[in-house]
Amino acid sequence: MSDKETQKMLGTAIYIATGKITGKLPCPETAEAARRAAEGGMVLLKNDGTLPMEPRPVALFGAGAEDTTVCGTGSGYAFSPYTVSVRRGLENAGFSVTSGLWLQNYAKEKKLAEKAGKKLSFIEKRFSGETIHVPDTAITDAEIRAASSADTAIYVIRRTTGEGYDRRAVKGDYYLSDIEENNLRKLAASFKHVVVILNTCVIDASVLEGIPGISAILLMGQAGMEAGNALAGLLTGKVAPSGRLTDTWAKRYEDYPASATFSVNDGQTLQEDYTEDIFVGYRHFDTKALDVVYPFGYGLSYTSFAYQAAAVTADWEKVTVRLTVENTGKYAGREVVQVYVSAPNGRLPKPYQELKGYAKTGLLQPGKSEALEITFDTAALASYDESKAAWVMEPGDYLLRVGAHSRATEVAAVLRLEGEAVVCRLSSQLAPDHALALAEYPARPEENTPAPVIELSARDCRTVDGVGKMERAAVITAKARSGSTLLDVADGKVSMEEFVASLDTETLLRIVTGSGSETKHPVPSRLPKGAVKSKFAGSASGKTTNQYAESLGIPAAALADGPAGLHLMGQPATTYPVGMVAAQTWDAETLYEIGDCYGKEMEHYNVAIILGPGMNIHRDPLCGRSFEYYSEDPLLTGRTAAAFTRGLQEKHPGYGVAIKHFAANNQEIDRHDMNATVSERALREIYLKGFEICVREAKPLTVMTSYNRLNGRYTSSRYDLLTDILRGEWGFEGFVMSDWDTHSEKPFDYQAGNDIVMGGYPTDVIAAAISGKPARFDKDGAIHQDRIAMYGGVLHRTVDAWNSFAPEPGGRDTLTVRVEQGVKLSGHVNEAVKSGIASVTENADGSKTVTYTGTNRGAYLSLGDIQRCAMHVLKVLMENAPMKISRKG
Repeated sequence: MSDKETQKMLGTAIYIATGKITGKLPCPETAEAARRAAEGGMVLLKNDGTLPMEPRPVALFGAGAEDTTVCGTGSGYAFSPYTVSVRRGLENAGFSVTSGLWLQNYAKEKKLAEKAGKKLSFIEKRFSGETIHVPDTAITDAEIRAASSADTAIYVIRRTTGEGYDRRAVKGDYYLSDIEENNLRKLAASFKHVVVILNTCVIDASVLEGIPGISAILLMGQAGMEAGNALAGLLTGKVAPSGRLTDTWAKRYEDYPASATFSVNDGQTLQEDYTEDIFVGYRHFDTKALDVVYPFGYGLSYTSFAYQAAAVTADWEKVTVRLTVENTGKYAGREVVQVYVSAPNGRLPKPYQELKGYAKTGLLQPGKSEALEITFDTAALASYDESKAAWVMEPGDYLLRVGAHSRATEVAAVLRLEGEAVVCRLSSQLAPDHALALAEYPARPEENTPAPVIELSARDCRTVDGVGKMERAAVITAKARSGSTLLDVADGKVSMEEFVASLDTETLLRIVTGSGSETKHPVPSRLPKGAVKSKFAGSASGKTTNQYAESLGIPAAALADGPAGLHLMGQPATTYPVGMVAAQTWDAETLYEIGDCYGKEMEHYNVAIILGPGMNIHRDPLCGRSFEYYSEDPLLTGRTAAAFTRGLQEKHPGYGVAIKHFAANNQEIDRHDMNATVSERALREIYLKGFEICVREAKPLTVMTSYNRLNGRYTSSRYDLLTDILRGEWGFEGFVMSDWDTHSEKPFDYQAGNDIVMGGYPTDVIAAAISGKPARFDKDGAIHQDRIAMYGGVLHRTVDAWNSFAPEPGGRDTLTVRVEQGVKLSGHVNEAVKSGIASVTENADGSKTVTYTGTNRGAYLSLGDIQRCAMHVLKVLMENAPMKISRKG
């Protein structure tokens, strides 16, 4: 073992024992990139002129002052060798903190809470990065007096969120606590200036805007390991604030369209009806003309900007908006120009406007200007018509609006379409599992505008055939090349089909399951001894099988969590701003740089695939994973993910991303089993669109499916989603993986095109579906259960041996089990009777017969499905970095 590998193992062991990260970042420059991204993603929400300010004494309060949250918990947690708190960042920038008494008292409260509070499990504490968080404590008069040498108070409101739970619309979470509100009022009455820092996702900001004396509000978010330094740069004006919101901040939580039924709000968490349809976020608020605290795309600067009149050109290929932005203020700054389009009223309900393009200027000095060009496909103006299974543009005026956010735009041009144009024909997919009572929205008021008109004729539109022509998998008929290896495929000596045809079923099954719980199945080596060696990160979240590296030339690939940085337990890695903050940069160059930096650390640790970015839509601000996802808007989501993906995959060939969670994973509580019922139109226009943009523009190596059901079926088991749409329509060429330990029935996953089940699954269960193996029962009448070790025995899973039989009440088929006299019935049998899948009869000889009802499916999984999935996995492994490393061996 090399010194490098020994050091990694030692670092993990020290972390497990002490919780401390040892060692330095593999690439020191990545910390600077994280800081720049944080600077660009923080959003100035309010400023009366207090900011920027010179470093000076300040009174610092609030739970996030010293105990700053820099990322989420769970798989979104990253293991940094250090994090810069707000206090440390201010002091690094030359500020002195006068509120030492309050900070000391708060630290004492935290220690007491840690002693008296819940004891965190190993998984919670070490893997997920959870800690005991103390709510804000009341600021006393004595603490105010002790800090009074400063004329400015900075108050840091903190919220923590993470995987596996949703937030609540209660005080201390979405709403300010009484203590927080009282503290702010007290500070406003005691200090000349009060600056509020939001170390949060979206919260109720209406009360902040209503407290007299608050001078400035800045959304820091969860901004990564350099958060404090980045914040200080913005407060002092060393860096110009240029972040823009990726969400609408409502005046009332009840104004969000899903608020009444989201997660626990309606008392149940297993069914979500997306009755708002396409009217998500600003599409809802702008269409209903609801007052908001901060609109989508909003953000302040220390300077001001002026736009020269935009010039618009358009044909059936592209729409192009050209304009010049001038800095008309006293400070340097960057502006984000946004282009929205209002479609004409017609048969299909339309939002008031939709984002269609955007661009961010470089840093403009006072008096300087920059010419921008914003271009998008004319087809992007179309709406999805379910009745025609097509993207259509209805006749009328399309108003192109240009401005700084969704509530500050002017009409720059009108595209006038004569007649209806069918832009792209598809096929009907993803039908809802029950009827939806969709909410009604008002039509857009007619507007008279002097803007120039560009005429388009429907007769000139060329309809694209976008139907995915995918054939069902069949058993490979190519001649098996018995001595071939994956290296031979890479060298073009044999085809992938010929190589896969040479592999037995048991080998194929290990290729399409992760290594978390696999059993050994050695095969005779087809390679010279030592020809291939496979190395990978020992603390990664999962791996593909490593059984066949030295026999068949199939390398193992390590897969690491980490949408905010590599999640390698105990290994020092950069913590970047979370997805929401990164997207708030509205800057493709920043995301490209972050992707490049990820790739550098992946190369160091030999992590082949990062499990991210997360791309689900912010349907409701209480989703526990909103920090990890980008936005309420699919265009911004798709472009942001695409820039990150390109930065990683273009700069580091052979390393890749797994965009996730595909799809409609918008709730964390009961995420393994909840069902999202969504119209096909809403899926295509909102919830799938970001994924489509990323796939088409950046070609991610892998896609991860979500836990939830979508329109009645698990996403990992939907052929229409994974094969017809993802591969057939969008042209995806990588492999699809499941999330870890899903509740789906795995043979159906393979049939659908979910190519690999992570993080491992008993292969004999899959083999039983191929062979039609009957169910196995114990002597006490219960279905036999296999206890499977996972992750080296750290966890276990229990699998019922139903095999090809699917139990269900009133099923057409039956299975009977005889329980001999004197043998006590298993408690599992009684549970089966209660659930309606079993009945028990007493026999004359004292024995009992247990009868199970259901469907005997026989051999219901084709070997061809497994071969197809294996080819998708092997294609990525063949082109991935582990193969390159292996061949050097």
